Amino acid sequence: MSILFRPIASSSFSTLRISSSSSASLIRNLSSHAYLPKPTKPGSVSGDSKEDDIPIEVTTTTPQNLTKEQKDLIDSIIRVDQAGELGANWIYRGQKWAMDLKGDKKTSKQVEDMWENERHHLTILSHLQNQHRTRPTLLYPLWQAMAFGLGASTGLMSKEAAMACTEAVETVIGEHYDDQLKALQPLLNPSDSSTPHPSLPLMANILKEFRDDELEHLDTAVEEGAQKAPGHSLLSAIIGVGCKAAIKVCEKV
Repeated sequence: MSILFRPIASSSFSTLRISSSSSASLIRNLSSHAYLPKPTKPGSVSGDSKEDDIPIEVTTTTPQNLTKEQKDLIDSIIRVDQAGELGANWIYRGQKWAMDLKGDKKTSKQVEDMWENERHHLTILSHLQNQHRTRPTLLYPLWQAMAFGLGASTGLMSKEAAMACTEAVETVIGEHYDDQLKALQPLLNPSDSSTPHPSLPLMANILKEFRDDELEHLDTAVEEGAQKAPGHSLLSAIIGVGCKAAIKVCEKV
């Protein structure tokens, strides 16, 4: 089993990810964990952990001096990503249902591992949505139904088709996270050299973390035969176009 050590980010919130192509990712003290309850260890005292040093305003307050355009950007990023993670959860739910129905325990376990990762993403984005008072997408029921249908249908077609679905979705999402990080740069590096609100660097690091997670899912899908799916090019193109259309809709609705 090969173990890869890969830095997630360069800020004070960064850490290392230990990953393996044959097992679920092991995650320790990632940026997103700033939003999770801190475990209490026997004999520990508050303040012992470096995580306790993160100022409370980083995870509980939102910038008050943003222009309307800047606030709209933050809202769009959170709304789209929260909707995307909801969709990912239901795609994997549909794929796991299909694999369980067919008795493919190995693929079901692989899907479950990736799904667990997406559940974590959705939890963190829900925290961000509350913190920054962002309106969620109004199309949750539609995305749920469409995503489950996509996951279930490709899963019933074949393992390779399910992996081709994952490959197509994660390719679009990885690129989209990169676009969002570029759009955030003016807020992270203001032209007047002022210090950005502390929640914004954390948000950027979380986007990097989630992007890397999605690209790991893409790698897994390719390793598991995504490109061997019948009609791979057409299937990938259709799913990719659908994902891009969903992103555009969720930016506004």
